[in-house]
Amino acid sequence: MAQATAVKIANNNQTRVRLGVENDIREQVALSAAQTVDYHQPVLVMSRQRLRANVRRFMAAMPRVRPHFAVKANPDKEILRIFQDEGTCFEIASIAELDAMVTLGADMETVFYSNPIKSPQSIKHAADHGVIWYCVDTHEEVEKIAMINPQAKLYLRIAVSNEGSSWPLAGKFGAGPAAVEAIIAAAKQFNMPICGVTFHVGSQCCNIDNWVAGIRAAKQLFAKLISHGFMPQLLNLGGGYPLQFNGDEPCIEQIGEAINRELEDIPESIQVMAEPGRYLVGSAGCLVSQIVGVASRDDARWVYLDTGVYGGLMELTMDFPLSLVSERTGDLALWTLAGPTCDSIDVMGRHQLPANSAAGDFVYMPNLGAYCTTCACDFNGFPAPILRMVD
Repeated sequence: MAQATAVKIANNNQTRVRLGVENDIREQVALSAAQTVDYHQPVLVMSRQRLRANVRRFMAAMPRVRPHFAVKANPDKEILRIFQDEGTCFEIASIAELDAMVTLGADMETVFYSNPIKSPQSIKHAADHGVIWYCVDTHEEVEKIAMINPQAKLYLRIAVSNEGSSWPLAGKFGAGPAAVEAIIAAAKQFNMPICGVTFHVGSQCCNIDNWVAGIRAAKQLFAKLISHGFMPQLLNLGGGYPLQFNGDEPCIEQIGEAINRELEDIPESIQVMAEPGRYLVGSAGCLVSQIVGVASRDDARWVYLDTGVYGGLMELTMDFPLSLVSERTGDLALWTLAGPTCDSIDVMGRHQLPANSAAGDFVYMPNLGAYCTTCACDFNGFPAPILRMVD
């Protein structure tokens, strides 16, 4: 009986999550529909209220964890200002993002340079503007930073599992055991302090165990660092916190519960932070697009939008989850979705839209507040989406 009750409660909770996802989609579409007036090009509509709510929810789920917004997810000036007002810090990966911090008036001692491979020019630029914290995952990077900014504090990025992530980052970044030993040796050689540990579980991660394993690996590395005379000051939990696309993904409270347990034996002297990007901005944005044409090719039906892979939908090439909401009603059919350019890679898989879809229909894509306008360009002369803020 107890097991049956637990299953019933779990199912009810999952139903509430799914209903919440559906309500979020309706909310985003309703806000975005108004942007179709005087429509000239794709529009990413961002909700100020949702941005603030996302920050507060993240902080409530993990009270010990200081959020540093991953600026690459959406560097819009007003978005950065909203997050600053809500008490977040920031994580950067380039000179342009650093300059955005200068314009914002951010406290540079809380700006973390988390790109593991940085050009000498960007390291010097960051040092000149007071950035203290720099990520490394190779011994070559330790030497490079030592030659330019010997006062820097380093945090070591270790490799962890990215299983269960929509966009794995393992392979390109993250130090394995041999690399860790080489980094420690280089740090001692060049008298550079390794002050922290970081990891990244992969973008849109739905596997909570990745964070648990990452924290446990960081604890082991802390012990190793101490044995080599370093004094750990930082644990950076990275990003990857997922959006609720269909209700099957873990919510931030479930992730926070697991993380909070693992942090219980982390000394208070160690600052714990994270780098949420998609989670903070993704659900606040809805992309408004328009069908420019439909076509029949052999036994397939195609829908061509006024934006595509080059216009902010790059992630769809990786089977990234996507919700499409058409202004048209009717029975659904499977369509091949394509962008407007003359490039054959501008195709985004098969998706359901009304069978009677036609040129001129508006299509709304919720949960695209992250990596949409940031990754867009005007290739082939087709305009990238513009960003509009709404309350």
